[in-house]
Amino acid sequence: MDAKPTPTLFIPTFTLLIGGVVLVGGLFTMIGDSPSTAPGLTLAAIGSTLEACGMLSLASPAFRKHIMHVAILVALFGMGNVLSALPAAGEAWTQTELVTAVCSILCTVLFAVYLKSFVNARRGNASSSSKPVN
Repeated sequence: MDAKPTPTLFIPTFTLLIGGVVLVGGLFTMIGDSPSTAPGLTLAAIGSTLEACGMLSLASPAFRKHIMHVAILVALFGMGNVLSALPAAGEAWTQTELVTAVCSILCTVLFAVYLKSFVNARRGNASSSSKPVN
């Protein structure tokens, strides 16, 4: 049985889900009472890139590995985006800061899922390459 198992659709579907939530959060932030649209645009860019990665990996499974590497990079950027949303000491959280922090937490969860998937794929490749070839 040398055939590769078919990849599951969980990772691209989860990417679409998280990307959609981050995109809606960005739109919500832009429409909200924020004095600047920059935080909302950042979240919308992260969400739309994750959406594009999810759709592309479903459309072309041959390039899924490369597309998911782009998606993990975007999720890493989304994790770091929380640093722009932290309120000053003693100040209350605004709507923009709260939405940005929640989206950063979602990107952290997505990053952890990607990392687990990459480790599982690496272990699967290592175990299949250790078999002797006839």
